[in-house]
Amino acid sequence: MNVLELCLSSGLGGLELYVFRCAQALEQQHRVTGVLNTAGKLTAHFSEHTQIRIHKLKPSSKLLPLLNARSLASIIDDEQIDVIHMHWGNDLALAALAKRFSRTKPALVYTRQMKITRHKNDLYHRFLYAQMDLMLTITRQLEQEAKQYIPVQDQQISTLYYGVKAPGAFLSREDIRQQRDKLGFAEQDFIVGLLGRLERGKGQHLLIEAMALAAQEGLELKAMIIGHEMKQGYRNNLKDLAHSKGLDDNIVFTDFVSEPQQLMQLCDCITLTSFEETFGLVLPEAMRSGVAVVGSNKGGVPEIITHEHTGLLFESGDAASLYKQIRHLYTEPDFRKRLAGNGKMEADARFKNDDHFSALEQYLIEASQ
Repeated sequence: MNVLELCLSSGLGGLELYVFRCAQALEQQHRVTGVLNTAGKLTAHFSEHTQIRIHKLKPSSKLLPLLNARSLASIIDDEQIDVIHMHWGNDLALAALAKRFSRTKPALVYTRQMKITRHKNDLYHRFLYAQMDLMLTITRQLEQEAKQYIPVQDQQISTLYYGVKAPGAFLSREDIRQQRDKLGFAEQDFIVGLLGRLERGKGQHLLIEAMALAAQEGLELKAMIIGHEMKQGYRNNLKDLAHSKGLDDNIVFTDFVSEPQQLMQLCDCITLTSFEETFGLVLPEAMRSGVAVVGSNKGGVPEIITHEHTGLLFESGDAASLYKQIRHLYTEPDFRKRLAGNGKMEADARFKNDDHFSALEQYLIEASQ
């Protein structure tokens, strides 16, 4: 099978890295071609980390990407593509037109990773989705949104949860002690980890406010806030908030890391404080690392966490609710260990990386036949 992985997004976040992971996994058994943004960070990532063939296109008009569609159709025919696998909503018009222009007429499979909020029943969208053979959604909630808002048959939409890798290594107690010490934490500290882009919607401020509530009750929490700034200066805004709460010495800020599961293992719990995540990849990553998790009760998170069995849920956007759940873990270490153990068993069963890509491969094969 000849697969074309399409993504003209310029960034390098979870969506774009998933494109890379798909290409790597499928390349083991199939011929994969990437079509990427000429100046995108994902293009550089492909070039640095894989030998997969890539073609570069400049993003064009979302509504009428005719020139790019002609170029992409030529790539499709030259590479004898069987299936286009696309990810970024802005690429839908490009993929649909290229499929129509090509002689090869490959299947078009769209992995939808972002929330759907409105009906797409107009003539323009009806044409685009008529070219789509299959939509894969990353949660059941997103599948229901797609069936409600997208003008295709229900059987053309299926859920395929993300898969995540198990940690490369599990740290010993001594390793954890040493690495904590390097970061300025003590062995007995209760550390809350938060990984994600630094921006308002990711809710880092909620964790800082929850830590301030803990201090008022005489509980001293420590935290690692890990991620890169989306807008320059936002990290300093968070540091200023921490300073105003008297928490300067309680929080370590670090930038994006390539092996997040190693840092996760230094923590007593991992929080996902976003107002709403379509999925929340950090949660199964932490669960497979054997760490207790706390997430907001919106979006796809409740499909990952069973409250008080595999993790804890808090009211989205509510720092007091977040603190209540963290306090539960802080004051009941046996409960925390049980929760972490249950979470690991659940995630190891439901979110295996190899299982995910085996299922994806089968979906693509069936769509292309």
